[in-house]
Amino acid sequence: MTTNELASLNITGDLARLTLRRPPMNFLSYKMLRQMHEGVLNLGDSPSCRALLLDSETPTFCAGLDMGEHVEETLFLQLEEYHDFVAALCDFVLASEKSTFGQPEINVGSIPTLAPVVLPGLIGGRLALEMILTGKLVPATEAQRIGLIHKAVREEQLNAEVESLLNTIRGLSKSVMALAIESVRHARRRSLEGNLRELQSLYLNQLMDLEDAVEGVNAFVEKRSPKWKHR
Repeated sequence: MTTNELASLNITGDLARLTLRRPPMNFLSYKMLRQMHEGVLNLGDSPSCRALLLDSETPTFCAGLDMGEHVEETLFLQLEEYHDFVAALCDFVLASEKSTFGQPEINVGSIPTLAPVVLPGLIGGRLALEMILTGKLVPATEAQRIGLIHKAVREEQLNAEVESLLNTIRGLSKSVMALAIESVRHARRRSLEGNLRELQSLYLNQLMDLEDAVEGVNAFVEKRSPKWKHR
């Protein structure tokens, strides 16, 4: 591990752990996303690995894409790398009961680059729209109830819950599990890729042409309230 690593991959036995390391909020920059993507690709050299655990060394797991890179020179590369990395998505999501989940992009004059495609299938169209249009935060227990995450547990029990799930996976056939995962992901991947391309086009060619979108980025970077022109 080096001081330049924003995401580090460590493999111990049959478990790979990809840790986000960009305090305080783990905003996803292009460089960080690239390191995450490369870490996942490197798992091909570890055939004994049974699971990939994505976690954070900071209290905030991830605050989304780095708005400071939402400029013409870097935005396309950032979105491309982000969509390449999330194409697989997590099969299980466990969280502390203290956690909250949300899509706050609307507050800074932007829209999510993944949630409009993924959330409706997880929690339904109405709840997905509510999260995207209001930017409201959802407590972990509520996130479990609506199907956004798999399980919310007390913070002191989180590691034990993760280990219990890993032990269940370890007791199953690796080859059969790989096929089971592929059977679920196959149809999802085809629709996801096409929808992400359409959303990316909307983001780059329509959203970023709006004055309010530019104002939102500038206000975020300058740490001030945005002044909307509604155009």
